[in-house]
Amino acid sequence: MRAVLLIARKEFADCIRNRWLVFGAILFAVLSVAVFFGTAAIGGTLQYQPLATVMSSLLSLTVFVLPLLALMLSYDAFVGEEEAGTLLLMLTYPITRTEWLLGKTCGQAAALACVLTAGFAVLPVLHLFLDVPYGMGALLQSVATLVATGWLLGIVFMLAAYWVSLSVRHKAQALALLLVVWFVVVLLYDLALLVVSVAGADVLSRTTLVGLMLVNPASVFRLVNQSVLGIAPLALPAVSVMIGIMFAWIAALFGICRTVFVLRRL
Repeated sequence: MRAVLLIARKEFADCIRNRWLVFGAILFAVLSVAVFFGTAAIGGTLQYQPLATVMSSLLSLTVFVLPLLALMLSYDAFVGEEEAGTLLLMLTYPITRTEWLLGKTCGQAAALACVLTAGFAVLPVLHLFLDVPYGMGALLQSVATLVATGWLLGIVFMLAAYWVSLSVRHKAQALALLLVVWFVVVLLYDLALLVVSVAGADVLSRTTLVGLMLVNPASVFRLVNQSVLGIAPLALPAVSVMIGIMFAWIAALFGICRTVFVLRRL
């Protein structure tokens, strides 16, 4: 574990050094403020909306921005270091490839957790100074759920980026492939599911529709938060089951990355 912690510390320090952590936190803070006041101004007057409305709007934007940010963090995690020659150098040290992969994952996941926590913390701060129609306890619960599930979703896309980064030879290839992954998982999947549900409304059961939604980690992220807010559109499994699905995605992708990394020739 000492080797894993050393690698994680290096990755976290790199995120601080290249300003990714600062810019990521600012991005989510600005997004939170924009959604908070934007929903309040929808009616033409500055009237603060219920918590479900604010968090639902923030959730809709986060599900697009967060995966893209995670991919930008990790797309060159291995192929970039291989192009620079540092990956081969690091593997000459008494560190296994599994330790290297685990340390990199822990370090960048820690940076992502800091970004989400710092970015969304602006909402409780605004609550202290403004007269809003909901309590601090409910807001903290919603923000904590958003941060925790967003962190899991970010790790899923980080590991997907690792897989692509370990499978190509150039950073440009990794970036292009991952943009396609983001487009398919975050945008195209929901549109295709909407078309299928409308076209097959007479034969497609709600159980099947829920099952198709739970296949996609981005949809699971959205459904968990909607369940906590009490605005879920369908009867869903327990929150613990949906969170378990996200952990299953993380475990499966980590296993794939480990296998590809161990078999890869440098």
